[in-house]
Amino acid sequence: MQQNISLTPICFAEIAEVGVLARSIWREHFTKIISEAQIEYMLEGRYTEADLVPYIDSTDRWFDVLRVDGVAAGFLRCIRTEPDEFKVEQIYLAQSQRGKGFGKYLLASAETRAQALSCRSIFLYVNRRNDEAIRAYRQFGFAIESEQVVDIGNGFVMDDYVMRKSL
Repeated sequence: MQQNISLTPICFAEIAEVGVLARSIWREHFTKIISEAQIEYMLEGRYTEADLVPYIDSTDRWFDVLRVDGVAAGFLRCIRTEPDEFKVEQIYLAQSQRGKGFGKYLLASAETRAQALSCRSIFLYVNRRNDEAIRAYRQFGFAIESEQVVDIGNGFVMDDYVMRKSL
């Protein structure tokens, strides 16, 4: 069965839809990695108009929405952090779309954009307990560069690997 796939920059009208999708993905995936209380704390203020409007028509940050047969199925959020560095801030897929090559498609899109900007590397942060994502990133050529623990407030921390791929 052929699917119609598109990856397009977020527009204002999609912000609410992306917020619903993001919350669904976070709740279905991260409950095995972090507490529900931390998930809710981290979702506060994310995927809102204030959070996403700066990505619309920007030249240094991007938020692309993946649609499968017209339905929002995932997204890719990136930012150029230095003249030669590119960060994948978030890459998320609905559970129903995992294992179909869409993650690789999103990462390839990020890499293509980074190369077009003459970046020498692409990096991301991933929770150290997110084994599925770590395996996928390794398969795409990322390697663990370092570990970091960041206090995000309210008694919560982000316990991440920094993974990097040279371009």
